[in-house]
Amino acid sequence: MWTGRWHRKGGRIMAKQYKVGIYCRLSVDDASNSAKAKGYIPSDESVSIENQYEILSKFVMLNGWIEVKTYQDDGYSGGNFQRPGFLEMLEDARHGLINLILVKDLSRLGRDFVEVGRYTDVIFPSLGCRFVSVLDCLDSEGDNTDMLHFRSLMNDYHLKDLSSKVKSVLHAKKKSGQYLAAYAPYGYRKSEEDRHKLVIDGESAAVVRQIFQMRQSGMAYGKIAAALNEKGILSPRWYWAVHYGNGSCKYSRLWAYATVRSLLNDDVYAGTLTQNCTGSRSYKDKTMIRKPESEWISHEGAHEAIIGPELWEAVQKINQAAKQISANNTPPQASLFTGKLVCADCGHPLVAARETQRRKNGTVKHYTSYFCSRFATTGHSICSWHRIFEINLKNLVLSEIRAHGKAVAADEAAVLDKLKQHIQSASAAQQEDSRQEISRLRRRLEELEQITAKLYEDKVRGAISGDSFSVLIQKNEQERIQKSERLDSLLAGERKAQQDIANIHQWAGTIRQYLDLQELNREIIEELIDRIEVGERTVIDGQRHQDIKIYYRFVGLV
Repeated sequence: MWTGRWHRKGGRIMAKQYKVGIYCRLSVDDASNSAKAKGYIPSDESVSIENQYEILSKFVMLNGWIEVKTYQDDGYSGGNFQRPGFLEMLEDARHGLINLILVKDLSRLGRDFVEVGRYTDVIFPSLGCRFVSVLDCLDSEGDNTDMLHFRSLMNDYHLKDLSSKVKSVLHAKKKSGQYLAAYAPYGYRKSEEDRHKLVIDGESAAVVRQIFQMRQSGMAYGKIAAALNEKGILSPRWYWAVHYGNGSCKYSRLWAYATVRSLLNDDVYAGTLTQNCTGSRSYKDKTMIRKPESEWISHEGAHEAIIGPELWEAVQKINQAAKQISANNTPPQASLFTGKLVCADCGHPLVAARETQRRKNGTVKHYTSYFCSRFATTGHSICSWHRIFEINLKNLVLSEIRAHGKAVAADEAAVLDKLKQHIQSASAAQQEDSRQEISRLRRRLEELEQITAKLYEDKVRGAISGDSFSVLIQKNEQERIQKSERLDSLLAGERKAQQDIANIHQWAGTIRQYLDLQELNREIIEELIDRIEVGERTVIDGQRHQDIKIYYRFVGLV
């Protein structure tokens, strides 16, 4: 029988009350192995989620602990610690909802020796959590922690061995020319007879041929994307979702520059299957990296080509020429307003373009302009140019900075009062509501503390059953966490309001330095400006108009 810790209170020795979080995990490999194991492993030792919970729930009852919550991760590898159930358990531990983590065996926690050790030796103790692994007879508060590390090392070895075997099988399949990706490339679908074989999808294949022909005619990647969007042609991910999925997709419906570029450089459309181009760093680090070409596995004629050899070669020459031109160009320096401009309509950043104009008199003029990046990749179907020349924007910003500097120098108190009134009037009613809610939350949190103490007293006296206590204490704790988080949010809001007033004074002290500013540079822009919203150019009463909003650091729109 496992025993709890004891502590002294009011001259009496009392057992520590353990609030248990039961953790169950089942990976895909565990599920497949469990079917094989049923012939010789007793059912009560099965790795299934249900049987894990049954074992652990009985263990909690036998030890007189309180079962608070069960956390489950079904289908997650032991090398992955970003599991939703596991992360939820850690969050509850941080908030004091549980103080004991219980697993069937150490491999359920994980199979990475280093990470398991970090959690059992550092993280769990820092959260005030005891850790118990039932079948291993391991307890973080016992004297067998060395055995815990040994078992963790063996689990780590199992994961490494399994990863090596899986990679070996996949590599053999790639060598044999089997298509192993989850989804077929745009223009193809997986064969009904053989899911590792690609066959042409008529509708999307026609679009692929059209894209290659557009490129052959000299169209740039971005122009092709814009043309496809204007025709209402679905992007590859959305096409698959509509025709072969559930009809919805979290990605954009629009074609983009990068999508077109990737498609036009993919030799799958010439009938070649190239795999093993990427892989994880190791069995522990799942970060994907690009492998050297010497490790790629290619099979020519693995499937029917959508693009004939002549068109393919012609397009590749165009792609290589464009790549060479780009490589020969010196990397552009950051423009004056790079990273500060956003489209007023779609919210995407504006990008810089440097252009050269040769005049009839032989002179050459260099100038920089900015335009909406979303328009550049998607065309008129979504947004528009929002183009503005750097020289015009520079003069506008320079003029406004000087005007604000002169206003502060002439009557700083008046400027400050105006800004303060703007902030306070916008949030006066909200601040009063906030103060009242803060008062209510503080009273309720005090009540919840009293309720918690009363529940523990009732449990000790036998006034309520263990099941009732567990339900009530969990409900009480959840409300306490919710109320505490809300209180923290409101107090943070109050602190921000106070900081806003301080920021006004800081802005005034900074801007008055530039009342005679003659030249605008990147350092001054970084110091003063948060962002600039650029509207589309329009014509009003025969006059060109473009709405420009400058948002300053500390104070926003002035």
